[in-house]
Amino acid sequence: MLERTLDKPLYQQLADALSNDIRSGIYPVGHKVPSVRKMSGLRGVSISTVSQAYGWLEDQGWLLARPQSGYYVRSSHAGMDQVNVIRMPVSSPEAIPSAVTKSELISDVLDQLNHPGRINLGATIPHASLMPQRQLQQHIQKVSRYQLSEVLAYQFSPGHIGLRQQLAIRMRDASVFCDADDIVISHGCVDALTLCLRASTHPGDLIAVESPCYYGFLQLAELLGLKVLEIPTDPATGVSLEALELALSQWPIKLLLLTARFSNPHGAVMPVARQKQLVAMARRYDIDLLEDDIYGELSHLTQSASHKHGSGQVTAITGLDGACTALKAWDTDGRVMYCSSFSKTLSAGLRIGWCIPGRHFDGVVRQQIFTTFSACSLSQETIHSYLQQGHYDRHLRKLRQTISSNRVRFQNALQQFFPPQTLISQPLGGYCLWIQLPDGVSSGLLFHLAREQSISIVPGSLFSNSERFEQYLRLNIARPWDDTVIQALETLGRLVTQLMQKV
Repeated sequence: MLERTLDKPLYQQLADALSNDIRSGIYPVGHKVPSVRKMSGLRGVSISTVSQAYGWLEDQGWLLARPQSGYYVRSSHAGMDQVNVIRMPVSSPEAIPSAVTKSELISDVLDQLNHPGRINLGATIPHASLMPQRQLQQHIQKVSRYQLSEVLAYQFSPGHIGLRQQLAIRMRDASVFCDADDIVISHGCVDALTLCLRASTHPGDLIAVESPCYYGFLQLAELLGLKVLEIPTDPATGVSLEALELALSQWPIKLLLLTARFSNPHGAVMPVARQKQLVAMARRYDIDLLEDDIYGELSHLTQSASHKHGSGQVTAITGLDGACTALKAWDTDGRVMYCSSFSKTLSAGLRIGWCIPGRHFDGVVRQQIFTTFSACSLSQETIHSYLQQGHYDRHLRKLRQTISSNRVRFQNALQQFFPPQTLISQPLGGYCLWIQLPDGVSSGLLFHLAREQSISIVPGSLFSNSERFEQYLRLNIARPWDDTVIQALETLGRLVTQLMQKV
């Protein structure tokens, strides 16, 4: 309860208390705060006092009022000034293609990430406690009991028709309007990406990627014998279209592989206008776009529902982030190949992903039939059963709130424990924080020192075919916030300070 004082009015006391709650992550970004009437009862003040406090917080950039809905925590609010989130520069990779040379290093680092007993702040694998394990167990038992013949039989490409129908419905949330017959079920997202790359490229072809990009893209390129050209990328809005067009005019690029929503490691979101520009550019230069949307459902912000006008025009999903459509939404001739999975939201072990290959559909199905037939029958039946029961959206809402709250907590802890020269990304979704260390501090050396303290991180050098990101590291925020995490971040900060003193 608040008490009247001579030095500070009640509404200001309430505003200060709420801003502290927002800063600490009690009310995550995009989260609705209690109604005026409810807050009045909680704090023992009048409705007019709460209204005045909310109005002041809105003026200061903490809250956003939404008509007939209430007040929500803004995506960019004054409290984030507590975190050193100064805008990172656009990357500047070498402007020539190259063969991938990082595969051995990537494999070596990945071997260390999930070592038993280590605190995983590296691999973007959600902690088991964040996943609906009990519900999935119930659905595994259900389909094993009542659909045993289907569970024990082969599934053939393009996969379980009921699951594909469920996915076609879910794709509307990303403004992608497709049919079940457009979808192919895969063994996770990487398998989907591999199938699409095999169907659309040949060994020796040149593909473009963001810089930095998910290291799995580099591994795939080496596996398939593809050369890579890294494109400068903005940490907020994604790949530079200007740099891409210049590259397209100079090099025989076959395909661009990117993440338009919540990229790894930046967490960037490509605005709708630039998504449309990119698809138009792809048509003009006749290249394919391969979209990895594995974090697409993991926004830290509130999203509104999507819909389609009678004219068939797609209306972008707009929430506090302003752009939540998938790149595939603007595809009119099948050149955008879309890939995603449930590995980050439900279960990595069930290995269920999917792709919408567009004009390469037949090639993807042919590749799959002659390799794996389709994904595991038990997994497909289980996910189909789970989606049918309507559990998924409730789970996602809870998961989004957790990671949104974690993002703020991680950022504030990093500001507290790391040297002030440290820069921290401001992702709008996903599980990654991208961190620029002080000048001269090597994340590769930090990786080895952290491993000795039973802490796993991912050094920035893995996210490029060059050494350009040696000063960066990526952290995973998809785990419960507890004393173990706080102590690990404090230890990392101490190690960074020690390395900085040796420069």
